[in-house]
Amino acid sequence: MSWTAVAPPVAVVLAAVFVPGLALAAAARLRGVVALGVAGPLGYAIVGITGVVAGALHAPFGWPALLVVTAVLVVLAVAVRALLRAVGAPVPPWDTWRPVTWVPVVLGAVVATTAITIVAFAHVPSPDRITQTYDTVFHLNAAASIVETGDASSLHLYRLTHPGKDLAFYPAVWHSLTALGAETTGVDIAVAANATWIATAGSVFSLGAAFVSAVVFGRSGLRRDDAPAAQRTVVATVAAVLASTFVAFPYLLLDFGTLYPNGLAYTLLPAGVAIVAALLPFPERAPWRPESPPVRWRTGVLLLAWGGAAAFAHPRSAVALLVLATPMVVAWFAARMSALAATGQRGRRRARITWVVVVLIAAALVAVVTVGVLHYYTSGGRPISDHLNGGPALARESFPQALLQGLLATSLVAPSQAALPPSVLLAVVAFVGLIAALLRPGLRWAVVTYLALVLLYGFAAGSDSDLAKIATGLWDKDKFRIVAILPTIGVPLAAWTITAGAAELTATLRGRTARRQDPRPRTVALVTAGVTAIVAVTAWAGPALGGVSSAMGEVFALPDHQKKGLLLDADEAALLERVGEFVPQGQVIVGNPWNGSALAWALGGRRVLFPHLGGYWNYDGRVIQRHLDDFATDDRVCPAVRAERVRWVITDPGRLAGDRKAASHFSSIDRVVTKPGGAVLVASSGSTKLWRLTACW
Repeated sequence: MSWTAVAPPVAVVLAAVFVPGLALAAAARLRGVVALGVAGPLGYAIVGITGVVAGALHAPFGWPALLVVTAVLVVLAVAVRALLRAVGAPVPPWDTWRPVTWVPVVLGAVVATTAITIVAFAHVPSPDRITQTYDTVFHLNAAASIVETGDASSLHLYRLTHPGKDLAFYPAVWHSLTALGAETTGVDIAVAANATWIATAGSVFSLGAAFVSAVVFGRSGLRRDDAPAAQRTVVATVAAVLASTFVAFPYLLLDFGTLYPNGLAYTLLPAGVAIVAALLPFPERAPWRPESPPVRWRTGVLLLAWGGAAAFAHPRSAVALLVLATPMVVAWFAARMSALAATGQRGRRRARITWVVVVLIAAALVAVVTVGVLHYYTSGGRPISDHLNGGPALARESFPQALLQGLLATSLVAPSQAALPPSVLLAVVAFVGLIAALLRPGLRWAVVTYLALVLLYGFAAGSDSDLAKIATGLWDKDKFRIVAILPTIGVPLAAWTITAGAAELTATLRGRTARRQDPRPRTVALVTAGVTAIVAVTAWAGPALGGVSSAMGEVFALPDHQKKGLLLDADEAALLERVGEFVPQGQVIVGNPWNGSALAWALGGRRVLFPHLGGYWNYDGRVIQRHLDDFATDDRVCPAVRAERVRWVITDPGRLAGDRKAASHFSSIDRVVTKPGGAVLVASSGSTKLWRLTACW
């Protein structure tokens, strides 16, 4: 299959995110880079709301439901605006649709999306390939279940592995977009999954990076003085391009895991940081201030909408935003207290009292959280050292080595867990940016944020101590989940370094002190574009992203006949894709999910009893899982088989490498085909066999 087949579902996903998102942004009078930056989060939120509402009303998720919910939200926003205008409080626009302010940003996002696609899939021969990882099975089957049932509610999705539960929350936006891409264009779930990743990892993340760069660094020079107004567009455009250059995101969460919802949620982080920054009312005389929105309460509503998007995409992104935003909030509080103290003796007294109260509250919160964490980790008499000891959580190098990787904006890479070399120019730019921000009054919070993430990554990748497990437990001590946050601050910091640095360099070369005039904006833009192109091209063609690209080839590999610890080989994939020729709709397939048979739902469109490698199955499922081969002697088996409508069995001797004990729990399914009267062979491809279950029927 040609990679051109991915274009239609990519277009569908882009439309499903940006049409609702931009419509609601326009209704709220958001424009330009701001509208483009928040369109992704607003689109995710609307998709998530649509799934929940449609699920509650027992209506199918799809374009009609999505457009109706979008229309309702837009009408409500317009009605609120009309009411405010009637009472004399009209809502002014934020930003502008003048082409010169946003067209370069969109072009930068197009460049980034193209580069991200090429880097990620250069070694993947076809868009219908899947990542051969544990989590892929659940995510692809969840999308297939939405296509089949029409239920895309985040309140129901986890029923897939927790059947029988009324409320089973799992964030469903990624799966909903994938299902929508497959339904609308008719492509397979595998193709739609890759299309969803391309559309969101490229466009939403790069436009979010442009948004946060415009808000945080749009008017900040390398010194105290404000930069020219033109810098806002330039730094946003540079950030959009540089969003494709960091190893840590968006590539690693596709390379490792594969963590589709987590990766989708992290594309929200730049917009979240921008919204928090715009919401903070820094004093007028502060040495640094973010862009101030015309109406601050609207920004607060945007933050709530961002929180809804995070919940429906993946709640872990909210924790990441807390880490990213806390240093900036502390800097804002310090600036406010400094401004208060400057008002006189009474102000200084109030500032001191406020500082004491806030510090005591913060200390109390830290104490409560510490006690809670220690209680959680030591509950049941288990020491902390017994937790988070799985393969991905184990330290694979020294703590100093891990810290150096974080500082150089690189990482380990899956599946080899080998250390990647840095993109040298990008690492230099990031390091210079840290130094510049450290020396720039008001921007030291950005350095603290960056170094805090480096420290967390160091704990995850380079230490197995109890402290490391406590500090990184919210991310399951997973270095990939942590380092993937780093580009959220690294991209705008690098973009600012290049943009403001190019302005200073150009001014110096022109002899600004002697001529008493700034260099022309066009000259600065050309110099900035040249530097950005050099940094970006060297990163794209460098060994770091080359290593990631090669690793993607391994993760998406499909061997011809020998699995060698993978889920599928070409023989099994061919049979799974044709399973609909043999299995009628409505009949259920059972198999050991560790042998790849669970993917019959995603690849072949036929429901499987066990759609993931692990789960909390209902009573009938557990009986079939452990006792199917006892159908002749166990009175529980046949009622369970009939209740679950199981009529087909898939067997294959190959297993995904990993938890052998978990795989052995399904061994009775393989044995039933060897029992007299158990099953009849219908089709085979290599070592994979499809059987019609004759037991109990």
